[in-house]
Amino acid sequence: MSRRDLLHVLTALAALADDRPDVPVSVTALDEQVGRGRQDMRTPLDLANLAADGLVTDHGDGTWSLTEAGAQRHREDEDYAGR
Repeated sequence: MSRRDLLHVLTALAALADDRPDVPVSVTALDEQVGRGRQDMRTPLDLANLAADGLVTDHGDGTWSLTEAGAQRHREDEDYAGR
C-alpha cells in the first residue's frame, strides 16, 4: 500500500474508534470504512506497516487499534489539513 493509502486507513481507524487509542476495530469494519467490498481485488489492507511505525496495534483476533502515537498522528494530520 502507498503511504497515502496507509494514512487513509489510519483516518478510517481513527473514525471508527472515535480517535481514541486502544479501541479494537475489526478489519471488516475498516474495509467497509475505506469502501472495500467483500470481493474487492485491490491490495489487501496492510496494517503491519502502520504497526511498524508504532501507530496501530494488532490484537491478534482480527481487530486493530490506534496507539497513542497513532491517535496523535491523526490529530496532527487533521489539524494540518484544516489549515
